[in-house]
Amino acid sequence: MAYTVIRTDLMSGTKQSADLVSLRFYDAEGKAAEVENGVIVKLEGYEDGQREVMKAVAAKAGDDLNECAVVAGVEVMYDERKKNLDEFINEAGKATRGYIPRSRNEFSVTKEGFVGGSVPTVGAEVGIGTGGKIDASGRGLGTCVAIENAGRYTYYTIKIAKTEGAVTSAKD
Repeated sequence: MAYTVIRTDLMSGTKQSADLVSLRFYDAEGKAAEVENGVIVKLEGYEDGQREVMKAVAAKAGDDLNECAVVAGVEVMYDERKKNLDEFINEAGKATRGYIPRSRNEFSVTKEGFVGGSVPTVGAEVGIGTGGKIDASGRGLGTCVAIENAGRYTYYTIKIAKTEGAVTSAKD
């Protein structure tokens, strides 16, 4: 089975550590579960007794991007038979890395990162779909700005939509 391959092209977390989180992924029953890179997760606060590892579940359409992260664990495979990035999945129960989505940040994923493998065209809006995967027919996450072939993989570059809220002024 091929899993999603991710590139963190222009994610602010690559230089700004405040935009990185450590997370552990949980399924709908509240059990620790494996998770592919590229999945959008909703952060539900720190785990009990933790100050660094956050509890994460699959995000849904309409979730506030400021409460989400993009899973992008480091692809270290201990099984010497596995050689390709599309063979990597973040193991159940292990803490992994997530990037907080910020306006105009860009990341790229392979077709496995999309619901049902349905990919967008350049200029198409995308949203969050089933299981936190990207929905090529959805809205709210961002826009596909490029499709690039790099070696054995085809990447779909997603530019994240506006995440900041409107600025309000306080009246005296």
